[in-house]
Amino acid sequence: LASGAAAAQAVDTGDSNPPLRLSEALTSGSLLLELRPRFNLITETAKPETTEVTTVRALIGWRSAPVRDVRLTAQAILTGIVGPKRLNDDPRRFASSPYPLLPDPARQGINQLHLDYSGFDASKIRIGRQLLELDDERFISDVDFRQTPQVFDGVTVNSQHLANAELTVGHYWRLRSVLGAASPLRLTIAHGAWNPAPGQSLVAYGYWHDNAATGTQTGFASNAQRIVGLRAEGELRLPARLRASYLGEAAWQRAIGGGDARIAARYYRLGAGIGNDVWTLRADHEEKGSRRGDYGFQIPLTDFYAFNGWALQFTTTPRSGLRDSWLTLRSNFAAVEARLEYHRFRSAWGAFDFGDEWDGSIAYQLRPDTVARLQLARYRAGRDTPEQNSVNKTWLTLTYRY
Repeated sequence: LASGAAAAQAVDTGDSNPPLRLSEALTSGSLLLELRPRFNLITETAKPETTEVTTVRALIGWRSAPVRDVRLTAQAILTGIVGPKRLNDDPRRFASSPYPLLPDPARQGINQLHLDYSGFDASKIRIGRQLLELDDERFISDVDFRQTPQVFDGVTVNSQHLANAELTVGHYWRLRSVLGAASPLRLTIAHGAWNPAPGQSLVAYGYWHDNAATGTQTGFASNAQRIVGLRAEGELRLPARLRASYLGEAAWQRAIGGGDARIAARYYRLGAGIGNDVWTLRADHEEKGSRRGDYGFQIPLTDFYAFNGWALQFTTTPRSGLRDSWLTLRSNFAAVEARLEYHRFRSAWGAFDFGDEWDGSIAYQLRPDTVARLQLARYRAGRDTPEQNSVNKTWLTLTYRY
């Protein structure tokens, strides 16, 4: 499934295997190992100091072989800071610290711990602590850019009973955030994807997030809300080995339970691109709408680094909403992958100028299991940005996966 394939990441497909004893299943499993050191350099005109620090992530775990259609995955995480601690890693000190925020505190604990059951025909069940990624991770993500990913404690059911279709439903009762803190969660998801033709995908989804505190800074006593939406995405082959891609999406957000009555906004995104195996040029426009200037469409479980710029200036949508128009140029040549983006930010209600941003990255595949990546983000505030704060961020990351 073009778009539903991402949803399937919530539950591994797995292979049919002959029955094994428990001891054989454990010893015949696979090692899960990742090491990721990163150098971070951040300057902001609103902060007198420079964040300059090296962080590191280590993931180690084991995935058993199936035994009676059950597979166990267990993974531990250790994150830390190497060298002098010249940073602020606590959002609660955002206003008081002289350093720009880098939300990568040192943590250790369980990253994944879940059971997968694949004994049903064309259906799979996962229960326990798990990564959750749906579609392009606009609404539900593990935020893997952070050294501590976002994980969910709950149950996910994935079914592919219908031809060319996939259904994913789940309920989750605890969230481990990118700061390493666990908190109660009341999240229910329903996601259906259908491929009407090769390379084309239609998706319908609903996400019910019934928590008063969701991480967004709206000032409301309760931010409990639900999002329902539709998405169409696809790719068309053109002459001269070119390919054209398109995306259209619309979603609606409303309060649920004790959520503030002002929670009512819409979302849409339109995008198109053209390219081949070496380069791709794409244009997108996204609007997180506003309720007459007193509430902006919030997406608290998104992958913040994949949308609205890498400088992270819009983790809470302004009350006047946000319009983001951006261009993306990607290039792949041998072991090198490059990317350049330009964003222009405006309000969805009113005519406020929220600035612009350039983002760029270059990655080099050192070995099949090792990648080096340099990333830059340059945000410049607009005339109507509440805080006239220009931001420069640089990351140099080395990732090894076994």
